[in-house]
Amino acid sequence: METKAMNPEDHIQHMLQVIIEKTQSIIKDSNKQSFGSLEYFLGHIVEYRDVKQYLTDEWHIRTPRWLGEYGNTPEEEDLLSDIYRLQAYITETLKGG
Repeated sequence: METKAMNPEDHIQHMLQVIIEKTQSIIKDSNKQSFGSLEYFLGHIVEYRDVKQYLTDEWHIRTPRWLGEYGNTPEEEDLLSDIYRLQAYITETLKGG
């Protein structure tokens, strides 16, 4: 079966959706959070997706400052890796690297 390659905007939307779903999963399971809440981040990333902020000059994804610090859960580390991959993709694809 032939798969159609996604255009960059569809790919970014897909990556954002994965990040949103992972964030929701962490929020729903209190055993998966190491430091505080991701609820603020979730609201921010949903708005970022909805207004297509990645198409503007103000495209940087603001993550909670504790995310990526010592003591994160494996789920939080995985989420942060997805965020870094998305930022790199945006930089390379939309901003000319």
